Amino acid sequence: MQKLKILIVGANSNFCLETSYATAVKSLHHSVIRFDHIIETKKHVRLGKVGALIHNLLHVDIWDKKMNRDLVITVKKEVPDVILIVKGAHMHYGALATIRVIQPLCKLVWIWPDTPLNLNQNNLSYARIIDLTAVYSQQAVTVFRSLGFNHVEWIPLAGDVDLHGKPINANENFDCDISFVGMWRPEREKVMQVVNKNFSSLKIEIYGENWKRDCKDKNLLKKWKGEGIYARELANYFSKSRININIIDDTNYPAANMRFFEIPTAGGLELCSSCPEMEGFFLDSKDVVYFKDEGQLIEKIDWILTNPKAAQSIRRSAQTKINEDHNYASRMQKIVDLLFNLNKGN
Repeated sequence: MQKLKILIVGANSNFCLETSYATAVKSLHHSVIRFDHIIETKKHVRLGKVGALIHNLLHVDIWDKKMNRDLVITVKKEVPDVILIVKGAHMHYGALATIRVIQPLCKLVWIWPDTPLNLNQNNLSYARIIDLTAVYSQQAVTVFRSLGFNHVEWIPLAGDVDLHGKPINANENFDCDISFVGMWRPEREKVMQVVNKNFSSLKIEIYGENWKRDCKDKNLLKKWKGEGIYARELANYFSKSRININIIDDTNYPAANMRFFEIPTAGGLELCSSCPEMEGFFLDSKDVVYFKDEGQLIEKIDWILTNPKAAQSIRRSAQTKINEDHNYASRMQKIVDLLFNLNKGN
């Protein structure tokens, strides 16, 4: 298959989804170009800090439009074979239409790694101009098709083995017994209350935004250690925690969130709330330990604590599946294969 020049439109930090895909593109020996819409927009923001604050809250259309013009010019200059737009809340339909005019052979791929709850009118406006739409939830495929999107495919999130990959902790020398990393949500506080109440003698830790502001349980709040933990530090933390709890956000259900893949990529054991779309791939008590209610949560934690050999087997099995099938190189290869089939269809 030919080597492609792929332009990725989206944030450009060390630990964002766009960077995971950029690394995957390189690993498949395609070339990659980055267009950071956030940085490019800042070039056009006026009124200093006040203007930046206004734009963050309201998004001044003329500044976004100038960024979109820069994107069109970049496409004309670089002549990519594929443009990979990640989320793309501020990509205007007019810019995509212009790209279609000046580079008609370029394929437009839109990756939507989020709940449909966060769709906006701008997303919907370019539904029919996108060649391939990749959604992270299998259940959402028919919904996006009904909204008019072309060639909608299920491309779940995955493990970034370059960023989070670590050898499994084989020495049982864990720094934390039970951990949770993620933003505060009422359903998450409820789960962690059960954990704290029933396993108070263990070392329990919580990292994530908004816990200090929104957590109602003062005893549970004592377990909160800070807001941010990212990249390699995050992987190290998962590896050094005996049990890593993942509580799927109610609006993400039934799909898997990023945490679902990050924990086993780092060699951690994952205790996860129900995640129907992945339960056929990552099996209960073989790759991931699932719980459906408070009773199961307590039962599964007890089982993990009293079966360290089984826990190690789960860590190894899950990480093997990540390395073999559920990483961003495999996801990117699927996108390339789908585009190839689209070309054959033409």
